[in-house]
Amino acid sequence: MNPQSVTTRYTFGIMGFMALYVAALFLSILTIEAQKPTGPLLYLLAVLPALPVGGTIWVFLRYIDKVDEYVRAVVTKRFILATGLTLFACTAWGFLENNAGAHEFSLYLVYPVWWGLFGLSSVFYRNAQ
Repeated sequence: MNPQSVTTRYTFGIMGFMALYVAALFLSILTIEAQKPTGPLLYLLAVLPALPVGGTIWVFLRYIDKVDEYVRAVVTKRFILATGLTLFACTAWGFLENNAGAHEFSLYLVYPVWWGLFGLSSVFYRNAQ
């Protein structure tokens, strides 16, 4: 598969799952506010926006699998750095919450934080060495 095709599939895959995320988010919020469901339906609606996030992870992992070895090495290093920084930041913030009275950090924000750190890691890891 040529590199342009891989990048195009990745871009459209991410865009598609993000569109599903926005739709699921609006659907769940509006339904929960209007219908006030309880029980299993409430739990399903509450978790619904997370499902497309899983799709973006799948698309990203497929992208890593399809690119050439050089790009795979660079992207994997960025992935590991972003994951490590996210784990460190969340752990540190958890201790700040428990021990220093810091404001609670909503866990659904971990995903956008990871992407931000992935983007930041791209500044530092520009080659596979």
